[in-house]
Amino acid sequence: MTSAILTVAALHPVPGTLGPGELMGLVAGSSFFGKGVLLILLVMSVLSWAVFIDKARTLGRIRAGHLDFWRQCEQWLDQGTPGGELAAWSRQHPDLPLSSLVLETEHLAEVPAIRRAAERASFLETENLERYLILLSTAVTISPFLGLLGTVWGIMSAFWDMSSLHSANLTVVAPGIAEALITTIAGLAVAIPAVIFYNMLVRKIDLVAGEMDRLRTILEEAAGGGRGAALPGERDLAQRPGTHPGEMI
Repeated sequence: MTSAILTVAALHPVPGTLGPGELMGLVAGSSFFGKGVLLILLVMSVLSWAVFIDKARTLGRIRAGHLDFWRQCEQWLDQGTPGGELAAWSRQHPDLPLSSLVLETEHLAEVPAIRRAAERASFLETENLERYLILLSTAVTISPFLGLLGTVWGIMSAFWDMSSLHSANLTVVAPGIAEALITTIAGLAVAIPAVIFYNMLVRKIDLVAGEMDRLRTILEEAAGGGRGAALPGERDLAQRPGTHPGEMI
């Protein structure tokens, strides 16, 4: 650790002078193995950002569409309008998970059949939303280890150079230690955003799954009671989940 600090201090007396050019110089001065590790981390970072942006846009669109859906559903519950109007609205917005659930159970009258169809639709929609999240979880798991691998390789290279040149001055050990530090930074730079993205997306998907479960309950109540709306005393389950400002994407 002391050697690493001395190396950075020797190469850059003023920490603020370590800019993009200097970082690119450190990357260019890395060994072939170190560059390979950095390339893998770069690919994983690009994939993580791509998955997050795509899923964030999709979940944001779904959240906005579900707000409109619950307004239609509450109108159906409050005014007792025919369920066909909710199905017609759902046919106009087939890309929403809640619409898919309504359309899947549209022609069913028995509660067990509605439950099975709703659970099947919920499973398929959740599976679709969770697609590609494996890339984020993989980045979270592997990136720190790749950074550590590059760190060990860089330190090993520094010791090898010391042994070959029979010298321990900074000129000899600096390249290996610099490679170790840059791979460590790259690994953390990939893992930290990926774990934040993963937790955010999982939370949003759980909210959508909760909404589908709530809608399944409403549809079962409507079919079981032979009515399109729950009685006033039963409306605790027939309301959309509350929207928290921090839950929005």
